Amino acid sequence: MSLHIAVASPKGGVGKTTVALQLAGAYAAQGRRVALVDHDPQGSCLIFGKVATHAGVELPFVPTTAMVSGFDVYIHDYPPGLAETYAPARLVVVPTLLDAASFLVHTRGLRYFQELGLRVLPVAQRVRTDRKEQRDLLAQHFAGGVVLRDRALYANCYGRGLTVMSAKGLPHLGKAQAEVRRLVEAIENGGGIC
Repeated sequence: MSLHIAVASPKGGVGKTTVALQLAGAYAAQGRRVALVDHDPQGSCLIFGKVATHAGVELPFVPTTAMVSGFDVYIHDYPPGLAETYAPARLVVVPTLLDAASFLVHTRGLRYFQELGLRVLPVAQRVRTDRKEQRDLLAQHFAGGVVLRDRALYANCYGRGLTVMSAKGLPHLGKAQAEVRRLVEAIENGGGIC
């Protein structure tokens, strides 16, 4: 049976595509066949595929806009907003930035996803602990949760057609890989809010 994971948020610009790409790279690194289904009309995952092609990088997963069969894992990257359904996914990974406005929209989104009967895994994205507002939200809502730090590495990898799991020799790579592994562990260990 295939695993389907939705990456969604009611708010744009919170790092959904970054999270989706890193998940696709992490599951592919486990030797699984991965389809990254881009539901966003902006096509950021497809653009990433073109960046990789131009850089001569063979992706370990398949970016697509269609549901194709024969894969072990499907990562669904959704546009900003709320859909009526996220089927066949039973889990939605919900990235958020840690500022008051983003977090307010995030909490409303969490409730919506839960009302749909989905398991919800919140992810604090682009975290900077030198900012008090972020430290406070982190302590209140993400203690022991999944946190992706604010690292230029994620954008640098995107620009090279790589994920942090496929990159080599870059500064802070081990820390970023550990963050992504923590996200995968949270998914596989049934983490999230029901």
